[in-house]
Amino acid sequence: MANNGGTPILSYSLEIDDGHGGQFVPVFGTETDSLSTSFTLYQDVQRGNLYRARYRAKNIIGWTDYSPIGYILAAVKPS
Repeated sequence: MANNGGTPILSYSLEIDDGHGGQFVPVFGTETDSLSTSFTLYQDVQRGNLYRARYRAKNIIGWTDYSPIGYILAAVKPS
């Protein structure tokens, strides 16, 4: 693990695949730095698909390695 010198986190980045095992696509935090720790994806989510997601953080030194892959099963929105 590289020494970060105690520098603060500047941004979080979130990437999600297409729900069919395709390539990861950045959806948050790469174009514009953001420290938000939540995100809502409204477009192109299909019920029943299993999406893979990963994240990373950036400080003055650069981006970290990606997190382990997490899985999201899209379901019907509760009423």
